[in-house]
Amino acid sequence: MSLRSGIPVFLLVLVPLLTFGQKPEIRTVEGESQVEFPDTRSRHDVEKEALEKASITALERAFGTVVIRGNSTYMKNLNTGKETQTSVVFNSIANTYVKGEVVEVLDQNFEEVQGVATIDGKKKAIRELKCTAKFNVRELSDDVPDFEAFSLQCPDPGCRTTSFKDKSSIYLYFKSPYDGYIAVYLDNGNTAQCLLPYARMSGPFDNGVPLQGGKDYVFFSRQPAFSYFDNTVFVDEYEMSTEDSQEQDRLFVIFSRSAIASPGLQTGLDDKLLSPDEKSRQYKVPKSLYSEDFQKWLIKNRTHKSDLRIMTIDITIQK
Repeated sequence: MSLRSGIPVFLLVLVPLLTFGQKPEIRTVEGESQVEFPDTRSRHDVEKEALEKASITALERAFGTVVIRGNSTYMKNLNTGKETQTSVVFNSIANTYVKGEVVEVLDQNFEEVQGVATIDGKKKAIRELKCTAKFNVRELSDDVPDFEAFSLQCPDPGCRTTSFKDKSSIYLYFKSPYDGYIAVYLDNGNTAQCLLPYARMSGPFDNGVPLQGGKDYVFFSRQPAFSYFDNTVFVDEYEMSTEDSQEQDRLFVIFSRSAIASPGLQTGLDDKLLSPDEKSRQYKVPKSLYSEDFQKWLIKNRTHKSDLRIMTIDITIQK
């Protein structure tokens, strides 16, 4: 998958790495889960669900479970059973609220086992997948910003979607109650392309795009209504592209109250994705870095920046 922009790409001017402030405590904890594995589901999908549920177990083991009564929220210590009223920001995973987030998956193992389900009052043997995993996790603090973000098929918040067609455009809606900095990447499993900051942004934008709290933003459109930086020449518009019948990629929306040090982006890493016709029409591919290097950069930032929040949005592109 690739994204194409009609604006020429220039090198970003990198600045020295920032000092990140107080380093959040990283804990290593194990989690486990057991998920039904019917013939109608792929092993990949079941492994993904099992790992996600194992991460919830690990986070609850590390930081306790969330108990909500009326308009009050409590944290329950699993070891002592003690409840403490709290007002911290929570992370939502698979419709479960937890007080932390996974920084890194250190180890994961899957094993097919036999389970028992009760169907129409009768017990029946079923196949299940057991996951045991080890994670590096960190506790969420009150300083972690919250925000709303979702992908669009047109530059209007009513066009919310995660399904796109080949050659269609993509846009992004964003809003946070806090002032801060945003960066956006699209990872296709091989490379992570930088969508924001835009290619020609430099200087004060090198370490994330500064945004105002409480303001609605729609990115990747050159319409005057969405000109937030006094000059629409900065704006890159993106076109989705895939060579497969259907492809799934992941959008990373990264937000922090403090500046976000840029990774080592490269120009031309994905130029092979452009056809000769697209090159003749001066299409460009965003600056990028290899997915593995991008994930290492994310882990480093999650480890050192207590005010960092990351949202992932899975999108599909069809021919």
